[in-house]
Amino acid sequence: MSLDHEVVHLFKEQVFPLSDKLTEMLNEHYSHQTERRGCGYTQATRVLAEFINFPRDVVEATDLKIFKDYDFKKLKKIIDQKNLYGLDIEDWHNLDHNPSLRDFLTTAKNDEFKELVEQEILIQENLRKVSQQAQLEESKVICSMLEDVILPKTAQETGFTEIQTLSEKPKVGSCPMAETFFLKIAHGSMLRQGSINIFVDEQNRPLLIEKMNMGDNHSCINLQPLIMNGIRIPIGSLFSVDYDIEQIEDKTPNQKFKGYIIPYKAIQGFWFLRLTTLAISPENRKRAFTTHFEQQVKNGLFSPDTTLLKQLNDVAISQLSALSFG
Repeated sequence: MSLDHEVVHLFKEQVFPLSDKLTEMLNEHYSHQTERRGCGYTQATRVLAEFINFPRDVVEATDLKIFKDYDFKKLKKIIDQKNLYGLDIEDWHNLDHNPSLRDFLTTAKNDEFKELVEQEILIQENLRKVSQQAQLEESKVICSMLEDVILPKTAQETGFTEIQTLSEKPKVGSCPMAETFFLKIAHGSMLRQGSINIFVDEQNRPLLIEKMNMGDNHSCINLQPLIMNGIRIPIGSLFSVDYDIEQIEDKTPNQKFKGYIIPYKAIQGFWFLRLTTLAISPENRKRAFTTHFEQQVKNGLFSPDTTLLKQLNDVAISQLSALSFG
């Protein structure tokens, strides 16, 4: 029986082996189950941040670092020889959806180049299916994010709101206890000096909730799925943001708590940090986040085992005035 995490096993069997770093993290090597790191699953989502916060590069092989020793020379050969074969390739991502490659394969003679194209397309096709093959909730989440590193999506095709990335990471931490105040807020409990800001879309739906004067300022959790640099971000992800509230004219005071309703487009950008434990439903949370979750329970966080993201969303919605809905 395989001792590998389901994601590690699926990639090895169906797509291409994940990098040693991601494999070690997802397999919950003890070195990642520390007080600072939380658990390997959490760490793996921090590694994904290294891809999510930067645009996909159409030429370089940076994104292939999610894999173990992927041979970029083969992909490069396809791109270098595209003109010889009359192929229209601007980007090696999403090759399996490239119409000119599809046409080429139906008519091309069997040679080494055709074989090369077929191999690369097969890997991307298998990657596109891997999240559906996962059984575990937490595996589906990670598989989708890994998929999008190589097969980026658009706001148009997903219907998700696209958010911009800041040019550099703000000084906001992502320690395993970062959920502390969000769990309290979800239950309507707030420090006296604390406030929350709600970033809303054009329809005044809450996209993210931000906390201020409670632990690290400017940390927020998304309440709707988002897209950043082509990667789908599941609800319950931790972001940081950097802006000056005084500079934002288009803001409305909250109904109940201190803080404001702010259009997300008034914000220059966000920075993805990691998944929070709220990203996974309560019944699977302990299995997904292992020592990270145990640490939250041991440290007496507010109902980390039962709190739902919906509660945080309800708090956000209750801050909107009736006028917001026109």
